[in-house]
Amino acid sequence: MLDFIPKHIRDHLGFKCYLKSLKVKLIYSFAIVFLITAFSSIASIFAISRVEHKMELVELMEVITQDILLVRQKEKNFLLYGNLQELADAKNLLADIKKRISWLDPKYLEDFQNINFQMDSYEKIIDIFLSAKIDSAKKKPLKVSLREEGHRLMTVIMRHTNALKDKLESDILKYKEMSFLLLWVAIPIGLLLCLFLAEWILQPIDYVRQQALNVMNGKITAIPVEPIANKCIECDGLVRSINKMLDTIKSKQQQLIQSEKLAAIGKVTAGIAHEINNPLNNISLTAEVLLEDMENMTCDERREMIHDILVQAERARDIVHHLLQFSRMKKSTIREKVDLAELVETTLALLKNELKITHTKVKTSLQKGLATVFGNPNQLQQVLVNIILNAVQAMGEGGNLEIWLDVDKEKKKAFISVKDYGPGIPDEVLKHILEPFYTTKKDGTGLGLSVSYGIIKEHMGDIHIKSKKGEGTTITIELPLVEEGEEEKS
Repeated sequence: MLDFIPKHIRDHLGFKCYLKSLKVKLIYSFAIVFLITAFSSIASIFAISRVEHKMELVELMEVITQDILLVRQKEKNFLLYGNLQELADAKNLLADIKKRISWLDPKYLEDFQNINFQMDSYEKIIDIFLSAKIDSAKKKPLKVSLREEGHRLMTVIMRHTNALKDKLESDILKYKEMSFLLLWVAIPIGLLLCLFLAEWILQPIDYVRQQALNVMNGKITAIPVEPIANKCIECDGLVRSINKMLDTIKSKQQQLIQSEKLAAIGKVTAGIAHEINNPLNNISLTAEVLLEDMENMTCDERREMIHDILVQAERARDIVHHLLQFSRMKKSTIREKVDLAELVETTLALLKNELKITHTKVKTSLQKGLATVFGNPNQLQQVLVNIILNAVQAMGEGGNLEIWLDVDKEKKKAFISVKDYGPGIPDEVLKHILEPFYTTKKDGTGLGLSVSYGIIKEHMGDIHIKSKKGEGTTITIELPLVEEGEEEKS
């Protein structure tokens, strides 16, 4: 069940790790919101039920009032016309009223005692009239009593009805005030709770997002795990997975850079082989002459020939040294101070034979010590090799190549510009030229400029390409200058 939690967290934190799970945080958040909502709902239901019951009582009193008015109407008819049937009907109406009251909840019956008592008194007088045992002399005072009791009954009912209405209005006002109070309390508490829950839940996610942006912008190469490990188990696992992915990408990227470097070496192999062959031939011929004629030579002549052999051997050694230096796979994390002028000169020395074979004329404007950057010299040289070879191939034999170095001290930037006078790059090709695997060459991989662009981006720089059809292309490499106090590091 806890397999998604890193083992070292399970071992050290135990059950407390549940509190650092995003899933548990969400459950707690929903539970708190549910409890607040449930409390508000229960309070609202209670208030509505109380008001609803009061309204039922008021409605009942309205019905009773209408029935009593009808009873008084029957009483009036009897007093005017002496018809006993009217009193009998009035008695039946009183019985219906008592029945309605008896259906009420027992706890509310006490409020209707006065009404029941008054109805009993009124009904007794009606029973006397209906008994038909009344003397003529007593009829008149009984009629007066009947009218008075009827009036008292009506008064009691009206008073009770008005009291219920007042109570209902008071309760409605009270619950309204309570609702507003609850609202004014719930809104700030809810907002504070939302802010707290949002911060509690989203802070680790926002940390991962921000660190991912830093990785994308080249500010860091891996996301630090420590700040997030004790806050969110899922985010901790996500960060570790991202870092593992970044390591894999880094490894694959280094393989890609090395394969592209080998492709560049392949392009200059023929020229290098020719250049090495010349000193080897000179060494061989000189050694043969020395071997055949050594006895007839003076000591100075032999010394001169041996010196020639050593010079030619040193020349071959330098060529091989440049090639080995370029082909060597340095870790991308190794950074040192690099003089860009020396870097360009070294690169041109490496490509000297390719330039000689293609009869390419190179014009440079370089000043040593003008621009020093902090980077991996092996990778930066690979970028220059790719760009120069592309320019030479674009121009064909007998082309003119210009390379110059500029600095912008205010922006603390260095610029290496390589300009060829080839056919230029069409606009539809130019906008895709830095994309991986995009090429217009039959034997091209489409990775040269893409890999170069990735290397420069790793060095916090950029590549700018300007081209006009028929007028050539200028590629400018932008790199940050070394700041004071910056030391070599790996």
